[in-house]
Amino acid sequence: MLRTIVATLVLVATSVFAGPKVEVETNLGSFVIELNQEQAPISVENFLKYVDDGSYVNSQFHRVIPGFMAQGGGFDKDFKRLRLTHQLRMKPQMA
Repeated sequence: MLRTIVATLVLVATSVFAGPKVEVETNLGSFVIELNQEQAPISVENFLKYVDDGSYVNSQFHRVIPGFMAQGGGFDKDFKRLRLTHQLRMKPQMA
């Protein structure tokens, strides 16, 4: 009985704090990423604007470091720069 209660609480806690999810479709298959809106609200807002306006459509991953990160968008399949549809909102830096 205790295992069931603990498992249920974990599932509820996970769903309450889950961030927005975006499905990425590639020529090699698709995957889902979850964004951490609590820790990076401005970055999540910027990324979702690019997703919503189609900026990533027909773009490519142009920098990949296995086991660490993949950077995409901004370039087409021929490495020609794609036009930005909006400016990034940056977090003010302290001097």
